[in-house]
Parts: sequence; C-alpha cells; structure tokens
Amino acid sequence: MAVIVEVLNKQHKVIERHKFAQRQVSFGRAYDNDLILHDKHVCPHHASLQQDEQGQWWLHDLSSMNGSFIEPRQQVHQAQSLQSGQLCWLGEQALRIYDDQHQVAPAQPFNLIEQKLLKLGHLGLIALLFLLVLLEEIFSLWLVMPDQQQAQWSRSLIDLPLMLLVLTLWPAALAIWSKLNQHEARFLPQLGITFLAIAVLAFWQLLMTIANFSLDGAPIVAWIREAGRLLLVVMLFTANFYLALQLTVPKKMMLATGLGLLLSLQSMGLSLFFDDMRRMAPRFDHSLLPMTFYLNRPVTAEEFAKASDELFNATSQQRQEEN
Repeated sequence: MAVIVEVLNKQHKVIERHKFAQRQVSFGRAYDNDLILHDKHVCPHHASLQQDEQGQWWLHDLSSMNGSFIEPRQQVHQAQSLQSGQLCWLGEQALRIYDDQHQVAPAQPFNLIEQKLLKLGHLGLIALLFLLVLLEEIFSLWLVMPDQQQAQWSRSLIDLPLMLLVLTLWPAALAIWSKLNQHEARFLPQLGITFLAIAVLAFWQLLMTIANFSLDGAPIVAWIREAGRLLLVVMLFTANFYLALQLTVPKKMMLATGLGLLLSLQSMGLSLFFDDMRRMAPRFDHSLLPMTFYLNRPVTAEEFAKASDELFNATSQQRQEEN
C-alpha cells in the first residue's frame, strides 16, 4: 500500500505532495532522505515512516533535537501509529499522511458566477475601465473648477495617478488574502471588479445629476442617489468576497452587506442629514445647471452684461405689449 505525504505551510495549506510505494520513507534535511525538508528546525535525519505486515504506518523519531509530534501535539518518543489523514510535525514542519485508499471529496461543478467574475480580469477590459474612470475624474474637475484656479487644476491632475494607485490597494489586499486562503491571488479579476464598480458609480452619479436638475433638486433624488450607492457598494463587496473567501454564499452576502452599510453610513449621514442644502444660506450646486451651460463657448463679462441687458429689455417690452 502506497503512502502520500503532504508538506504544509504555517497555515496548513499544501505546498508539496509526494507519493511513495516503498514500505519505509525517511525524512530530514540531509540529501540522502526520501523526502528532503527545508525547515531549519528539522534534523538531517529526523524521522522515518515504516509500514508493518498489517499495512499500518508507524512514525519513528530518530532521536531528533526538536522532536516529532502527531495530532494533537502528542510527542513521539519511539514509534507511533498513524491514521490516514492525520497531521504530524517534525520540528516545526507540518506534514499530513494518507494511504492511497483514502476517500477524497467529490468533484465540484464549475461555479458559473465565479467563472463570470474571473472574466473581468482581462487586461483589455481593465485598461478600458481605468481610462473611463480617469476621464470621468478629469471631467468632474473641469466642471467644478474655475479657470482662474489654474494652479489648483494642475495639482488636481497630478493627484489623479495617486488616487488611482490608492484604489488598487483594496484589490491587492484581497489578492493577498485570497492567496493565503486558496493559493490563487486573482489580483486582476479583483482589480477589474473594483474599477467596474467605480465606473458604474460614476455613471450613477451622472444619472442622479440629470435627475437632480430635472426635478429641481427634489429631496427624493438624494435618497435615491444614496440608496443606489449603497447597493453598488454591497454588490462590489459581494463580488470581491466571492472570489477571495471560501465561505458559503449567504455568509458572503451577510459580510458584504454589513461592510457596505458600515462604509456607506457616514456618507449617507453627511449627505442626507447634515447637507449644506438644508441650511438657510444659499449654496451653489453645479449639478442644477444644464450640460449645455458647460459645453457652450465661454463669453466675456462685457458680452454677458450686454446679453443680459438685451434679455431684460426684450422681457420688459413683451410685458408692455401684453398689457
């Protein structure tokens, strides 16, 4: 009966898997061992695995310096029998021992949702989303920043690459966590999901700007805007955790919803309950102006004053005619 030895890392994830057909397997750092281990706490000839006539495997400690242990951290003094799938330690190196008759879990079908999320890691799609987010930020700066503040405009443009770099920290953190959980970083899909969510958030903000102008700043627009933002944030976290964590779908949904509510609560409170629009002092809101106001040819102060006088005179003449 063959034996399978899995070499595990500190998180007990498999980093190597070996199969031996002989009845005795030696472990240690020396090069004449059947399985060469690299942990500095393992002796050159640390332990051996032997099979008896009944097919039972026994772990023998070869008077090692740091000892050999089996689950649950029971030290092996001479020889100890092992069950298939049992965990053992040589020094600090964790191993798991199986016989070749050990039952494995049934194969899992492809997760269609996961497969679709992984497609968002295409480099061309990420580059397109990156460009859309960059153009949206530049357009937003152009709308709200007067021409007289050229120095501030330049500083804002310089800060844009830094802002986009900061946005990649979240996918990078998720990729590291995913690597620790299931050996797949999936950085590009996480990056694609994040930039897609940012692009959709920008498009949602544009729609709410149009609605805010069309409805003359109705309070219901603010509630719809924040509800949409919250929904998009929850969907972003759900997609992120779906790839990064080995949890059931309900747990992922609960975790994503909780984080989405937590991160959105502050912005919702500020915008809905402490907004400057609810104060008596007037406040300029660029979103209430039609898009043609920004895209038309700019005029000088003299031309604007002349056009205003002509409009005032025409209105006065029309009223006199009506009377």
